[in-house]
Amino acid sequence: MPKEIDAAAKQRTQDVNRVALRMKQYYRGDMDKVQHFVRVYTLAKSIGELEHLSDEEQFDLELAAVVHNVEGDRIPVVRDILRECGVTEAAAMKVCHMVENTENYEHIGTLDHQILIEAKLIVDFKEQNTPEKEIIRKAEDIFLTNTGKLFLKRAFHL
Repeated sequence: MPKEIDAAAKQRTQDVNRVALRMKQYYRGDMDKVQHFVRVYTLAKSIGELEHLSDEEQFDLELAAVVHNVEGDRIPVVRDILRECGVTEAAAMKVCHMVENTENYEHIGTLDHQILIEAKLIVDFKEQNTPEKEIIRKAEDIFLTNTGKLFLKRAFHL
């Protein structure tokens, strides 16, 4: 692997780790919120890799998964956290769009955004003890990736 590619991949990993550390500080010891974003991040990362996202899409997905659950006036807070951690303006804009639309399933325009929503829903279903009928209905309406569908089926024995 060329050194430039290796260095770029290492930089992306460091950026995501910096943002995750900042989010742990943001939540000030609220382990439920920390565990939530870690679960969404881990699941999104796996689905993204198995769906063969580009390096840029994978990076945006991982960043969005880490910051997706910021409360309050979300976008300015997310933008500030990303800037503090050295994320480029282009990546920050994309991540903010994804975060802004994590509950709006009609504005999913990219595969990384689709995966973020699928990962978040799987985690939410588990955390909220969602009834099986509701999981199945949402799965049929929202889930598009083969990997997301597979993870959902295995998580809930569907």
